[in-house]
Amino acid sequence: MTDADQIEALLDIVDDSRTPQGDAGEQLAVRGLVERRGKAGFWPTNAGWNLMSARGRPFDTGSDVRRT
Repeated sequence: MTDADQIEALLDIVDDSRTPQGDAGEQLAVRGLVERRGKAGFWPTNAGWNLMSARGRPFDTGSDVRRT
């Protein structure tokens, strides 16, 4: 999984208009870019937000409020 693939997978997680693909969340969790949220959900860690940089900024509310 390239950096570009990781960024796209992270954006799939944070953007409600996108659909997460396959096991990308699991792969990102192994890399420390997301943390598990419940049985089927993921949310970016600080490392994940940093990797997304400007592309993820519109989805970063600055708080720890997460979609359910």
